[in-house]
Amino acid sequence: MNYEESIEWLNTIPLSFDRENKNYEFKLDGIKAFLSHLNNPQSNLKIIHVGGTNGKGSTCSVISSVLQESGFKIGAFTSPHIKDFRERIRIGKDFIDRDFVREFIMNNRFKIESLGLTYFEISFAMAVDYFSKNMLDYAIFEVGLGGRLDATNVLEPLVSVITNIGYDHKEFLGNSLEEIAMEKAGIIKHNTPVLIGEKNEKIRNLFKIEACKKSAPIYFSKMSQEYKSDLTGPFIQKNISLALKTIDILKLSIERKDIQKGILNVRENTKIYGRWDLIRKKPKIIFDVGHNISALSISILNLEKSSKVVFGTLEKKDQHKIFKIFPTSLRYYFCPVPSIRSMSLEKIESEVSQKGLNYSLHDSVSNALDTAIKDSDGNDTILVTGSTFLFSEINKF
Repeated sequence: MNYEESIEWLNTIPLSFDRENKNYEFKLDGIKAFLSHLNNPQSNLKIIHVGGTNGKGSTCSVISSVLQESGFKIGAFTSPHIKDFRERIRIGKDFIDRDFVREFIMNNRFKIESLGLTYFEISFAMAVDYFSKNMLDYAIFEVGLGGRLDATNVLEPLVSVITNIGYDHKEFLGNSLEEIAMEKAGIIKHNTPVLIGEKNEKIRNLFKIEACKKSAPIYFSKMSQEYKSDLTGPFIQKNISLALKTIDILKLSIERKDIQKGILNVRENTKIYGRWDLIRKKPKIIFDVGHNISALSISILNLEKSSKVVFGTLEKKDQHKIFKIFPTSLRYYFCPVPSIRSMSLEKIESEVSQKGLNYSLHDSVSNALDTAIKDSDGNDTILVTGSTFLFSEINKF
């Protein structure tokens, strides 16, 4: 089995639920048993655990970049990937070795299959094992889905971070912000500090109660505009503030110049992309992986009235409400995404046909973007958003 064959096999495994979102019971027994099989490599790591609805990946990357500039060896596990599976598991800016991926799957395939592990559980355990073998100073783990029953919640971190609370994966996490918040609060550990980025007072009080139950010191981040970054977009200053407060909670002595360099060089230091990336200047083309209603509502509001939006999404319960936030002042280019779970053009049209939107339908992301470019002049802005899968088939930028 070579690397490509290993990834092909991995792609046959359900992500973290089955492909029709049915009959999957979230639980931690399988991942605990598998980590035990690996001799519990997580016990060798100093861990930062980052959950929430939006901004998790960016926050992880800012933390990593600043610590790297200060001389620390940092691992980061984030998801999903955009083009290459190895994006999920990085040490500094270097993706996990292909040989390690291949050997991990070959050596553990029987155990994986016997435990019925999911794609996310496998990639998470692979990250833990890889980081443990590479003698890191700190390992940063992004929560996959929710918190309480997410595979990463077997970790014992030095600090837990919850970026914010918004509507996403309602079929699994709950129909209200309060229900979703309680699932996210599951990553709060006994006697372990937790940092909250959410500003809603009612939700903050829920976190205070949960932290009190577990004797966990609780902190709230404050917005900072002090540092310039190579990351852009409507969320970035909030994510920077969370990252810096996390480092402060860890009581790490970081020089100001390293903080400045770390924030200014996040893309270079971590190879993060797809976060409000300016891909082309004339017309201005922006790629952004923000996909849920809370992220998109802010992204859309930051566009000028003449802007164009290339949009495709997965078929999920909470995604149907997204179309209600689309203003009629923008021009839309709807398309399916390259995934068997894509929302079909028929369903998209049924959602938008009565909303007075100026739109067209396209059979692929590339065709939608090409048409948007042809319809634009040098002063226009095109936002490509809705799902990480959109970017997997666009290779010309």
